[in-house]
Amino acid sequence: MSTSEAVLRQAGDTFVPVRRRIFRRLLKDRTAVAGLVIITVVVLAAILAPWVARHDPIQTDFTNRFQPVSKAHPLGTDNLGRDVFARIVYGARLSLGMAVSATVGITVLGVVLGLVAGMYGRIAETAIMRTVDVLLALPTLILALVVVGLLGQGLRNLIITIILVQWPRYARLVRGMTLKIREQDFVEAARAVGASRPRIMFRHVAPNLLGPTVVFSTIDMGSTLLSVSALSFLGFGVGPPTPEWGAMLAEARSFLDRAPLLLAWPGIAITLMVLAFNLAGDGLRDLLDPRTVESTPGWERRRLRRRRIKAASTGARAGAPVDLGPDPMPSVQETR
Repeated sequence: MSTSEAVLRQAGDTFVPVRRRIFRRLLKDRTAVAGLVIITVVVLAAILAPWVARHDPIQTDFTNRFQPVSKAHPLGTDNLGRDVFARIVYGARLSLGMAVSATVGITVLGVVLGLVAGMYGRIAETAIMRTVDVLLALPTLILALVVVGLLGQGLRNLIITIILVQWPRYARLVRGMTLKIREQDFVEAARAVGASRPRIMFRHVAPNLLGPTVVFSTIDMGSTLLSVSALSFLGFGVGPPTPEWGAMLAEARSFLDRAPLLLAWPGIAITLMVLAFNLAGDGLRDLLDPRTVESTPGWERRRLRRRRIKAASTGARAGAPVDLGPDPMPSVQETR
């Protein structure tokens, strides 16, 4: 038994491996679990779309136009007789695929430029951060419309547009964290033994940025999905008849009076996924940064109470008297 495990057992706590402890903490966060479940179900449905949806998403049937919700068509049909449920499921492939691809591109570009600005300073930092300031000063939607108008319509151009518009936020965040990490003792030690600046940047600084970057990317995934859907709604995404949630909203806009559900279903899908990404991101933030949990009112008192109860039950089974100690004092936040 290691020293740390022996200390934990003497304190009344059972030694639990780090991975199992993280998994248990995640399961206790119901909102994060709900978000992850929604994301998992939608992703699996998109991957298994040929087996989940019984109809072809682009096959028209003018004899079944504007059919209501039924067993044959769970979400009804649109103005061309196409099954709405099949289009929602197949549309998840493009919508989520573009959102994930854009988020990965934004993260990579923002992290690299933020690292360079934070580690090299001077000319590199000035050039990168002044570019960030200019881009952040411009309205995001107008800037995206200008860029996509110059590049043209298409799936690839839409992803490139979102990357070029949204990377400055990541670069500013990473640069701030890099300035803090590079002053740590382990970085000074690496610099003292002669490690080069690129080695320090990618070997010592970048791994410490992984947790916050993943959390920020997960939370920002919902915003990226909204941007993808908005540009597709304006006609800069994929062209018809390819199913995509933003394009489906644009097509259903003309039939709002006759079939309002055509507008509701893709809107509900977008809203649900944005909410799921936000819930999952909040859960990952609490999981990777325990300080957000420990700062909540009553956390220390509840932890001490659980420890006393566990110590009492262990001592009772062993037949030895247990000193439970005084009751923990309430925190200042609780008294308020």
